[in-house]
Amino acid sequence: MFNIFILSQDHLALMMELLGTMPRKIALGGRYSRDFFNRYGDLRHIRRLRFWPLNKVLMEKYDFSEKDANDLTDFLVPILNFVPEKRPTAGQCLLHPWINGAPRLLEPSVSSNHNPAAETAVLDQKKREKDEREAMEAGMGNIVINSDSKSLMQSPSKKAFQSTQQ
Repeated sequence: MFNIFILSQDHLALMMELLGTMPRKIALGGRYSRDFFNRYGDLRHIRRLRFWPLNKVLMEKYDFSEKDANDLTDFLVPILNFVPEKRPTAGQCLLHPWINGAPRLLEPSVSSNHNPAAETAVLDQKKREKDEREAMEAGMGNIVINSDSKSLMQSPSKKAFQSTQQ
């Protein structure tokens, strides 16, 4: 029980460091709220939080470019809102530019080394994959499904199946 309590407390602290302080009404609204929060909505056993916004986490820890980090943060943070009524619906999420925007290559982070040969190889690979996908899609358009049930009923596997059913 104690380990679960500690893990839950840590998880709440991490959420608040990433998304900001939890609204008092939400913090005190749950069955076990009094175990984790004081009457002001502050964490009971963790006094000092180190706020680290998602876009900074993405840039500093995962080497995202500033634009990519901000775009992803703009999409994710509203979904993670503590207040359920303020979260976007699935339909609204699908309309977000981060989801429905035109495909584009990710921008390299400032700290990454510029390697034109590697970039060319990646672009060539993506072009080959696109060409293969288009060829496969074109080939799929020529497939005809045989609706002749008579030939299916006379197939050896069908007869074997029918004999096991009797």
